[in-house]
Amino acid sequence: MKKDFRLCIADIDRTLRIKGESLSDLNREAFKALHEKGVLLGLASGRPLWQGVEEIYKEWKLGFQFDLLIGMNGGEIYDVKKDQRTVLNLLDIDTMRFITDSMSEFGCHPFIYRQGYMLATGINGRILKSRRRNNNELKIAENIDELLSEPTGKILYGTDTPEELIPMEEKGRTFIDKGISCFKTDIDLLEFQNVLNNKGVALEYYCKDNDIDLKDVIAFGDAENDIEMMEKAGYSVCLCNGMEKAKAVADVITEYDAGNSGFGHFVFDYLL
Repeated sequence: MKKDFRLCIADIDRTLRIKGESLSDLNREAFKALHEKGVLLGLASGRPLWQGVEEIYKEWKLGFQFDLLIGMNGGEIYDVKKDQRTVLNLLDIDTMRFITDSMSEFGCHPFIYRQGYMLATGINGRILKSRRRNNNELKIAENIDELLSEPTGKILYGTDTPEELIPMEEKGRTFIDKGISCFKTDIDLLEFQNVLNNKGVALEYYCKDNDIDLKDVIAFGDAENDIEMMEKAGYSVCLCNGMEKAKAVADVITEYDAGNSGFGHFVFDYLL
């Protein structure tokens, strides 16, 4: 593999850290070493950027901001050096209503992100888990019309058990002909968004705008929402704790998992 990549981009949860935990010392030193080498650094998250992504470099005590931040599975792009923000392909209200109507048979509460808070039609254990983990304000909609009152980046469904998600995923994946993508980002979390949006599209957008050849990008991921980004990048790395579909598209799988600094080990062993 080549070593002279111009951009290194990574998913956050279960790629750079176990969800809810901080960055390991080894991963921190790996980012610092890449930064000193002049490599551009990016984060690509399923979360909205306001949900801690923009400030995470402070929490991680890096001493510098990332060059590229992608949020909402590619629906948000922040080119930090240009201070340029881009929002892509929101779900319109009619499409949102189609999703919620179609999934209503499962009796599971949908939730969305509004600026600064989560909005749900009700509460279950998975929604409370997301609220606690990300320290978000949670508001309960008076009715489904309040949830569907304006376009949004994605609609999420969380279940109390992985088994409950199986029939929901099977049905959701049939919406592709409606321009809706459906994928899991955890064993108990299903997401719907515009099929035109994904982390790969956002990565390509940034690279084109900054004259970076995609073959000069290395991408790290673990889940289904990382697949397009891994496919677009010149070289892709999946954490060994990753989902099987993500492993299948990766050029290589790490020896260490996210809880044992798999990213940092790979950077120092193979890139530096």
